[in-house]
Amino acid sequence: MPEDVKVGDLLLSRGLIQNKHMEYALQVQKVTREKLGRILTRLGMVSEYDMVRAVAHQLQVPCVDLTRWKPEMQWLRRFNRNFCLQNRVLPLGVHKDQLVVATSEVPKVQVQQKIHRLSGKAPKFALTEEHQLVNFVYDHFFFMDRPVEELLHMEIQSLYADTGNTLSPDNFLHYLLLWAIKSQATDVHIRSMEQGISLAFRIDGVLHDRVFIPRELQRIITAIKLQAGMDISEQRLPQDGRWTARLLERSYDIRVSTLVTPYGENIVMRLLALGRMQFSLAGLGFLDKDLPLLRQAFQEPYGMILLTGPTGSGKSTTLVSGLSSIDLLEKNAITIENPVEHVIPLARQTQVNEAAGYDFSTAIRNFLRHDPDIILIGEMRDEITARTAMTASVTGHLVLSTLHSNTALGSIPRMLGLGIDHLTMSETLIAVVSQRLIRTVCSHCNQQYPLSREEKEYLERDTEYGSRGQGCDQCDHSGYKGRTVIYEILPVFGELRELIERGASKQELAGSVRSHGFRSIFDVAVDKVEAGFTDVAEVKRVLGRFMR
Repeated sequence: MPEDVKVGDLLLSRGLIQNKHMEYALQVQKVTREKLGRILTRLGMVSEYDMVRAVAHQLQVPCVDLTRWKPEMQWLRRFNRNFCLQNRVLPLGVHKDQLVVATSEVPKVQVQQKIHRLSGKAPKFALTEEHQLVNFVYDHFFFMDRPVEELLHMEIQSLYADTGNTLSPDNFLHYLLLWAIKSQATDVHIRSMEQGISLAFRIDGVLHDRVFIPRELQRIITAIKLQAGMDISEQRLPQDGRWTARLLERSYDIRVSTLVTPYGENIVMRLLALGRMQFSLAGLGFLDKDLPLLRQAFQEPYGMILLTGPTGSGKSTTLVSGLSSIDLLEKNAITIENPVEHVIPLARQTQVNEAAGYDFSTAIRNFLRHDPDIILIGEMRDEITARTAMTASVTGHLVLSTLHSNTALGSIPRMLGLGIDHLTMSETLIAVVSQRLIRTVCSHCNQQYPLSREEKEYLERDTEYGSRGQGCDQCDHSGYKGRTVIYEILPVFGELRELIERGASKQELAGSVRSHGFRSIFDVAVDKVEAGFTDVAEVKRVLGRFMR
């Protein structure tokens, strides 16, 4: 990065921070001696995503999203981990006879020369977020010399040969989790079947079978239950558990759930990386034309903002991103989550502890004694929590929460089912955002193609061409790499408030919002098809034919 004062001035000039943020960060700098840009991002005054793009625009260098890249091993092997960590660089591959190098701070001339000397190629730098780069350096150098897939298969053979059950399955579990992290999986499925046990990963929302192991290795299920604090003697009822694992210099919360089937217990392990994460609404995939509406909602002084969608649709991440977009230096923000997945600088975060009687509704009642400006509630799942949250929003607080409903308008009957009356809803709701996550076409192998008649009819637009991935090493020949959000934003304006208050039908509500320019989740998905972010097949997979 350029000198600190230049980064600060740049962020000020682009309106990403204010003078008060600079003054506060400079006070912190006197104590910590950190770089100013790092302080501003660590305190959540600006997201790494926004800062990197501002600096890249100023320096006229490209940006790179490392979640959509897989470094080429032949170039990575020419460097070592310490050099990459110390200088914040990660070689990715050669393009037009130049070595593309991801970096979070433009390297000094000596470092550039060393990269040239080690690789034999002139480096071409692309900026990326620091936390992302550091994680990828740890990951790729670790996996470069440790083929976890092979190690897992060797462990399976050892356990199968161990007929006396003297070997511990701990190594098997360790390699399984590492393989999941390498694959960027969110969930690991262990499915007991008639002939054996299937191990599968959910990657970018799609389940992929990985390996099939003998039924004789049922003890791995017992080992996981022990690790998660479950009752290993109970094999008739479903159970939930969790533990924290330290993997690749990061802490992961492993949430475990069991289900009893005719062939034995099924297990699903969800992997959540804990710690400070940087989120930006733009970085999640919200389009430029919709960002002002969303940001305006989060700037309201009181009322309620709801994020809706099915499990795994990114609701909590969007909620955290929205909260991070608020200037928290002069706000008291308190959260109740289950669990605390992402650390939000300057917010007071608490976690559900049902064993101690600390649940969502109890937390909200206690929060009101702490003079909050903003309250974030992880989920409104019952009538007591919903009523308490609504009371908080009526009494002058900004309340952010999630709700399970398929559409933004569907949140209204859902809240009625939770005992919230029409008048309270009309007075408190600011906006409802319904969303899904959809896979993006691999940027390394995408190609344009003419849409078929069936695809055009599905999109209901005069779109001639689309993009789809052909399959390459970067995307494991799937044609997709990474995900983006598709969404619908429902601002609750004057006319809509009146309709909600008098209990208007869903058809009346839909007609009103359409007349005011409401764009459905399908409309946004089609926008992303036309922009080349995703393809028609993926929209069909996520939304089907009845969400249009």
